[in-house]
Amino acid sequence: MLNKKVDFPDKLLIKELKKKSHKTFEIIFNHYYEKLYRLAFAYLMNQDLAEDTVQETFISLWNIADSLPDTIYLKNYLYTSVKHACLDYFKHLQVMDVNKDKLTEALIFSGTAEYEDNQKLLERVKLVLAELPEQQRRVVEMKVFDGMSYQTISEILNIKEETVHTHIKRAYKFLRHSLLITHLWNRFIEYF
Repeated sequence: MLNKKVDFPDKLLIKELKKKSHKTFEIIFNHYYEKLYRLAFAYLMNQDLAEDTVQETFISLWNIADSLPDTIYLKNYLYTSVKHACLDYFKHLQVMDVNKDKLTEALIFSGTAEYEDNQKLLERVKLVLAELPEQQRRVVEMKVFDGMSYQTISEILNIKEETVHTHIKRAYKFLRHSLLITHLWNRFIEYF
């Protein structure tokens, strides 16, 4: 009976939050943090970005607490805030699209600078690309090899732009990891 979880109605939490109750804020934070983090991570696929997004959401909640309507559903508000922050991040990436692509491509190859020649590297990249799920591979090929925008890819494949971003982000992460592992393995073999 002592371990029973106590749920506070949103109306009471909002009322106390408007009074700048640190205890109430702590209750809300402890109750929602992990769930909001998982949501942000699912969008961003980056631990630090997900943590920052959730922390910024809580800071914002604290700062605007006195202007929140009494009838707000706290869970919906927090989830929507995190979702919008993630989507805003992707919009920011799109603004920096050209530079981001060049940087990401450089990062893909950064762990493989000691490959003997570009042809060998290109062959390895193609092999790793073949390991990606079909849709993800198509998105990366359209973006990198055909130079298409996220919007164009989303229209051609009939998927959301956010999905294109997610495919690109996951593919680049997989490529970086796979190419780095190959590079490290080759160095290991050379050593012995």
